[in-house]
Amino acid sequence: MRNIAVVDLGSNSFKVSVVDVVQQKELGRLTESIRIFPENEAQTTLSPEKIKLATEAVGRLVAFAREKAADKIVLLGTSALRECTNREDFSRALQSTTGLSLLTVSGEVEARLASEGVRSDPDYAGYDRIIGFDLGGGSLEIFELRGPRCMLAKSLPLGSVRLTHSLLHGAKSIITQEQQEYFQKEILNSLQEVIPINAAENALIIGAGGAFVVIAMYLEAIGEKPVGGRLPVLRIRELKDKICKLTPEERRDLPGIPADRCDIMPAALLTICVLADLCKAECFYLSHRGVRHGMIQVLMRDNGGLI
Repeated sequence: MRNIAVVDLGSNSFKVSVVDVVQQKELGRLTESIRIFPENEAQTTLSPEKIKLATEAVGRLVAFAREKAADKIVLLGTSALRECTNREDFSRALQSTTGLSLLTVSGEVEARLASEGVRSDPDYAGYDRIIGFDLGGGSLEIFELRGPRCMLAKSLPLGSVRLTHSLLHGAKSIITQEQQEYFQKEILNSLQEVIPINAAENALIIGAGGAFVVIAMYLEAIGEKPVGGRLPVLRIRELKDKICKLTPEERRDLPGIPADRCDIMPAALLTICVLADLCKAECFYLSHRGVRHGMIQVLMRDNGGLI
């Protein structure tokens, strides 16, 4: 087995990475912007239309992986699919279209895979202690690494799509100061018993997932390209204040922020600001590696010990 591909079927998008096992080199990555997390939490089924669109998107990602000569391809389901009541219908559609089975992991395993992905990032290989946050559409994964050991792996239902609809009513207008304070109080109540106090004093604080990538894109677009992956919390707070004062239409004019993320960025930024407060962090360090890269690490070791 020389080339491995993992397709991460996330709540807000699907992504594939293909890696050459021998050279330890990524051969390519591709993203499909498809949101399978429901706007209404009471709706836990995928409609036939959504299954069709999602299956077609996965088909394109699998075709990309096969073009890169992937010997093994894993379809990895996370938060949205864990909660989906008709996941088997989707799985059968994927099997029929791609010939591949769907592997859906628990929240703890997802957090451990995220930690494995970040640990494999060469930019941070020299750090002994890392506290990481992988913020997705359906869930937030929190992990602590000390050397090669994962000391904490926690998944909480605090993803940006979920919170946009449960706490911000879809973010279909400006976000008032009162709404922001209520949102952050709710998030704080969920997180304050999980995150080590003043974590930034003793650990490198890593941010992974789409929201952190979008922050980096925004900073680059305004002429402040992150150096060494550093995302200053001051700039994150400024962007949070700015985006909360804008209507959905006005958010689309912000530089560097993809149109398909304009609705969920207020929730993402509010959440990240709470994380910064709890950690006493002045910055987050961006990692482009996450759950799918962690799965690749597990497959490369060929022991499956996390699953």
